[in-house]
Amino acid sequence: MADHFEVDGPWRERCRIPFELLDRGKAAAERTLAEIAAQPAVSAKGGDLRPVAERLARLMRDCGLESAVMPTAGAPIVLGRRMESDRLPTILVYGHYDVQPVEPLSAWSSGPFTPEIRDGRMYGRGTADNKGQHIAQLLAIKAVLDSSGRLPVNVVMIVEGEEEIGSPHLERWVDDHAHLLKADFAYTSDGAIHPSGRPVVLCGARGLLYLELTLRTASADRHSGNFGGVSRNAALELSRAVASLWDDDGEIAVPGFHDAVAEPSGAERAAVEALPLTWPIPAAERLTRVTSPSDWFHRVLLRPNINVSGLNAGWTGPSMKTVIPATATAKLDIRLVPGQDPEDIARLITERLRAAAPDIEVNVISAVKASRTPLDSPIVDRVSQAVEFAWEQTPLLYPSLAGTVPDFVFTSNLALPSVIVPYGNADQANHAPDENLLLDCFHKGARTFVAVLHAFAGDGPATVTAPARRPRSPGAA
Repeated sequence: MADHFEVDGPWRERCRIPFELLDRGKAAAERTLAEIAAQPAVSAKGGDLRPVAERLARLMRDCGLESAVMPTAGAPIVLGRRMESDRLPTILVYGHYDVQPVEPLSAWSSGPFTPEIRDGRMYGRGTADNKGQHIAQLLAIKAVLDSSGRLPVNVVMIVEGEEEIGSPHLERWVDDHAHLLKADFAYTSDGAIHPSGRPVVLCGARGLLYLELTLRTASADRHSGNFGGVSRNAALELSRAVASLWDDDGEIAVPGFHDAVAEPSGAERAAVEALPLTWPIPAAERLTRVTSPSDWFHRVLLRPNINVSGLNAGWTGPSMKTVIPATATAKLDIRLVPGQDPEDIARLITERLRAAAPDIEVNVISAVKASRTPLDSPIVDRVSQAVEFAWEQTPLLYPSLAGTVPDFVFTSNLALPSVIVPYGNADQANHAPDENLLLDCFHKGARTFVAVLHAFAGDGPATVTAPARRPRSPGAA
């Protein structure tokens, strides 16, 4: 890993030929995307994802990287590397090849794993989240190699198969293979550009804690006439316990929940103030307590939140069945911000729930820490310049992704600055039927990574010093 690297110079001119190659190869690029997107890789349903990983490894090799399919306790990770010189900076690129479940199938306009192009978009599960985005990186690498025979920087790329279920094995794999992942910064493309069409640069991601709650009050459902008013009702008790997580004003009422929250920096607050909201605030106010665009973004980028993502109890079929539910379940997803430890938050929420329902069972399904890179990092500035050049628009700077990616393994375990540059359109419908990727975004994504590769080669006097590696915290999962 380079101790420092140059960041000034006529790098934009070096992008011209790779850009031309990408423009001439758009049809082939779209065929590649369609082929990869046609392969199901639904991590939530288990199964063998190795064939998908092996196909991706072949694509890496076709694009000029050495590649290997590496096992984990779950789905394999695909590792790609091209090391040009120890004197050059190294970019660590992250992506994921697994996708969300496709149900309900009836809501799709075309087959979820039969990619179809309509009106400038490719429809299919995984087109935007995330296959199209890391394929764009690979096509950029190939274009640069085809234009000059070498890369201006070193590239290490990891594409995992469990991001959609919380990346349960990524941290351990990263720790075990840190010697292969030495880099100057991490670069992820996931998520969406701004609804206005402007590109964005993000400096972190909120964490995620996903809990499954179960309450059993009897061995079987009971007749509501014979037992109503005398038997415990699992649905009622669980609902009351879940409702106790908020006060009457809708604010989180879990004691200690906010104690470790790191206050946003002045730069982060200023970035949030500058973000435009493209839909009418009055409409948003009918659904939330949002009072301004900055309030909206402050809530979804800088504050933690608890959400009820699922409830189930009793009879939910057609017509009627008069029963007292014996079992009730709920699922909670909790978005975390820097300073909050998922293990601590799980304990605090469990204590609050058991104060209302002592025999409730709480199961941790997933836990991902929050991550943040300072907005004033020289890495962020140089990436922003590359994005602006590729998109011909000044990007919006976000302090965080509202959702969750495992960015913390780079900023915490590997002690690297990290940036997230989405290539997906804002209306991509990821995690929903008719997921799609605007092909213009796909091609601009490839141009963006060409610009990033050249922007960090540089030939001027200014340098950026890479941070020292921090050790893994004791007891980390």
